[in-house]
Amino acid sequence: MALTTRDLKNTKSIAPFNHEGHAEGTTTNDYVNALDLDCIGMHRKTIILKNTHAANVLKYKLLISAFLHGGLQEEEVAETTLAGVTSAVFKYRQGYARMILQVKSSVTDTHATYTADYTMSGI
Repeated sequence: MALTTRDLKNTKSIAPFNHEGHAEGTTTNDYVNALDLDCIGMHRKTIILKNTHAANVLKYKLLISAFLHGGLQEEEVAETTLAGVTSAVFKYRQGYARMILQVKSSVTDTHATYTADYTMSGI
């Protein structure tokens, strides 16, 4: 007999479902998605964004949505700057269906490099 979601919530001996990942890239003059996460069923979410460039500053914002495909997107974190070789950490327990971390260059044609790690757990 297959376990249902209800069975899993009542069973403490089953380890939680975990998902993790990594992205890296170079900023452009326009916002691009550094991470686009499907968060359905995930109760804990942690994102770490690091500006890996020694000098150039980048800008970022974090969008959330209650629907995985379509629906309204809201800025959970408004546009913020991140200096070279510094990090920003985001921790959430809200039931968002989708989280999108966007990055762009702070100064036109002055690009920065970044890494973005995430981990999510469910049940």
